[in-house]
Amino acid sequence: MKKLTAKTNSNSGENTKNEPESDPSPLESDFSSLDLGEEILKWLNHKNFKRMTKVQSLCLKQFLKRENDVLVQSCTGSGKTLCFLIPILNSFLHDTNFEFEHLLDVFSLIILPTRELSIQIFDIITDFLKFTHCHTTSTSDSANNSVDISVNNSDKSLRNVYRIMEKNVYNILLIGGTSVEVELRNMKKACEKTFVKSLVVGTPGRLRHVMDLLSHEFVWTFRNLRFLILDEADRLLEMGFQNDLSNILTHLPKQRQTGLFSATLNTGIQNLSKLCLHNHIHINTDSTDGINTVDSVSLINSVTGDSVNKTYTIPKGLNNYYLILSMEEKLSFVLAFLEYLKGTNSTKIVIFFLSCDLVNYFHHILSNLMRNGGTSSGSTDDSTNTNTTVRTMNILKIHRKMTSKKRNKSINMFKSGTTDSINVLLCTDVFSRGIDVPGIDWILQFDPPQDPNFYLHRIGRAGRAETPGNALLLLTETEESYIQFQHNRKITLQPLPSNLLNSVKNMPNSVNPTGLPYGQGSTVELDTKVEGDRSYLSYLMENPVEKPVLLWAKTALILSYLRLLNSRDRELLLLSSRAFVSYTRAYSEHSLKYIFEKQKLDYGALATSLGVLRIPRVKEILGNSPTIAVIHRRKIEHFVQSTINPKDVPYLDPEKEADRLKQIEQLNNSELRSDKPSKLDKNKLKKQNKDNSKGKEKVKRTRTMKREAKRRIEFDEWNEFRKEEALVKKLKKKGFNQKDIENLNNDECEFGEDLELEVESSKRWILRGKKRNKRKKH
Repeated sequence: MKKLTAKTNSNSGENTKNEPESDPSPLESDFSSLDLGEEILKWLNHKNFKRMTKVQSLCLKQFLKRENDVLVQSCTGSGKTLCFLIPILNSFLHDTNFEFEHLLDVFSLIILPTRELSIQIFDIITDFLKFTHCHTTSTSDSANNSVDISVNNSDKSLRNVYRIMEKNVYNILLIGGTSVEVELRNMKKACEKTFVKSLVVGTPGRLRHVMDLLSHEFVWTFRNLRFLILDEADRLLEMGFQNDLSNILTHLPKQRQTGLFSATLNTGIQNLSKLCLHNHIHINTDSTDGINTVDSVSLINSVTGDSVNKTYTIPKGLNNYYLILSMEEKLSFVLAFLEYLKGTNSTKIVIFFLSCDLVNYFHHILSNLMRNGGTSSGSTDDSTNTNTTVRTMNILKIHRKMTSKKRNKSINMFKSGTTDSINVLLCTDVFSRGIDVPGIDWILQFDPPQDPNFYLHRIGRAGRAETPGNALLLLTETEESYIQFQHNRKITLQPLPSNLLNSVKNMPNSVNPTGLPYGQGSTVELDTKVEGDRSYLSYLMENPVEKPVLLWAKTALILSYLRLLNSRDRELLLLSSRAFVSYTRAYSEHSLKYIFEKQKLDYGALATSLGVLRIPRVKEILGNSPTIAVIHRRKIEHFVQSTINPKDVPYLDPEKEADRLKQIEQLNNSELRSDKPSKLDKNKLKKQNKDNSKGKEKVKRTRTMKREAKRRIEFDEWNEFRKEEALVKKLKKKGFNQKDIENLNNDECEFGEDLELEVESSKRWILRGKKRNKRKKH
């Protein structure tokens, strides 16, 4: 890096400073060159953190100084986490301020956008506290009564309370998906200890909720808050946490150190920095020489065209590929690609999808098709694997609709992969930010993300901390301009190397040259029917895609087997229908609508690739006439529906199928007993009324006719009100009370003629007044 540009906030009235810095020498890039405590250095050495990355070398020198706030911008996987954890832990060990007794004295507050990232940071802090606790207690007398809090404390409410260097510290995790009552009870239990410092990690929503609940209780205090950290700040704003952040900042003191950490820098981050940073230093790893590990690219706002000082950084060790193929071939390619990776040293693969329903569907499909070469996420039966040299494959999934417990279980299983197996994680963009899983070999994007900024975060899961990695994006022909879009942003994509593509092409034949690949055998019945007695497989063989990338015969076998699975299992059929609907809606909500045009989406190819029996009824296809007749009349290319009625597809689970049949029987019986017209009769009646209304001739009204009708309506309303008022007056003169007036409300009365005369006189009086006004104007 040629220069370290330290920019102070221009709004604070300070001048911008440029401090020239040479590239850090090998001695300066070692953690021992910093003024850190002995416990910190021992822990870093224990975790095999010996040398600082570029962003760590630039940030730690500034953030370790008490008076500096920092705004740090660096690519994913560059080591930003240690940039704020080391200053927090080092300052905590040297802190001697014990002011509040029986009150949680919050020392640091770390705010993150997702639960998974919060758990990750919480676990790192816990690891340090356990390590330091064990080393400090092992050197002291084991019988020392001052060590009153153990890591293995039998009280679960105090399991995150540690005794470090004669100080009590409570590590708090506040995230959604957990019981807030339990969290509050544990915090109040920790208050019973004397002089407890707290390190708080959490998401904005839960933090604000807990702050509101404890606003009138003496449980914790932020008066001595030393550090405020906003990690993945751009994601915090994208997820709509602005109001929560503003509310949280009102509870915090201004005398603190604040750090903003982000992979991208945009206008929202700049506005946030003005709100919470004071006299801050802007750190950006923008060097271009051979020593550095990242490339830096300045960008222009793609929507407005205005410069926003937005910078993307790409890991140098990442190989960024793309492949153009048809929608029908995507699943076949993924299967062949995963089979190919079995013969390599790859252990962790991540596949990104557009929606949660797509993740659920393909998790079911891949678990079924790849079962001979491995086990699914919940299976341990490997008896079908006759080839002991083939590594097992674990298919896992994670998305936002899963519970926190299941999400954490999937991530832990994915992290604990060995060389004897391959872990494949199917996920949405919930996994694309901040979560650090070392050793990811391939990032496979089944479709581009809705937000183009997430493309960088997705591929940033691989090639972290200067390690090599690979990323592959699958595109259709209509989406090919997305490559040029990324090139304009200086993000380079290369075609998948021909030698690698040829190896993937040959995988199906090498696994099973005569029938369905991937261990299913050639005896599987694939003759589901379409158009009478014609088989679906023969239809696919007679109608191949244009310029197929893979062997079409094998792709047709897989698509046939996919439809067969949908025709036998109602649960899978429902998953495929939901996946189709969610894909069409997600595609229509792309930020780059001029590239991902809804009108160019091949719905027939999408339905074929998902194996649905019939096209689901979605607004994007049917328009404003979602009737059965319209569906049958509308010709959708590249798709032929099955002769199997989806209503006749049973559940494989006997209990579910019995419940379904029982509900159908109850519904039929209720319709027979009911005198109300059936749904079909209602539709016929609506259609008949609609046809009758079409037969009536519509008279086009002129502007004069509309004005006269409006005047007539207004006069009738005034006339009715005037009649009622006159009636009430006359009745009161005659001595009628309220009850008598109500009784006469709907009857004829002797005052009717008088009322008519009075109304007419009032009308003439009003008209005379208008004429007088006209004369005055003239």
